[in-house]
Amino acid sequence: MIEVTFNYQEQIQDLSKRRDGFLQIREDSWNPKTNKYEVDDKEIDELGDQIFSLLKTHKDNLPLEFIIEQLTKLGHAPNLLYDDNGHFALIGDGYQSIADEISDIEMQFIVEKEHWKNSIREALNDYLDSE
Repeated sequence: MIEVTFNYQEQIQDLSKRRDGFLQIREDSWNPKTNKYEVDDKEIDELGDQIFSLLKTHKDNLPLEFIIEQLTKLGHAPNLLYDDNGHFALIGDGYQSIADEISDIEMQFIVEKEHWKNSIREALNDYLDSE
């Protein structure tokens, strides 16, 4: 019997490329006369939901960096925090000064007690499970 291993990372990358294509089509449909896009977001949202579902389902088999990069492409803003006591949190809510380019900024986060985890992977899993 031949065992077939499916590469979920490649599937997610393919879906992400398709989503990027739809995002570009939508962006190109901007009508300055009406101040509206002439293409809807249905495919973009459906692909985003599919990608997030795959990230969540296969989180233990995907590299941390890959998951975080894909989350940012979906509009998430994951921030990894460390408390100097061996605990990590991945937080998406916070405040920061807005910068148009790379520059010094101030960031503030409120981390609830239950979000502190003993490893980065646990913090990522908590973030994905809470979304």
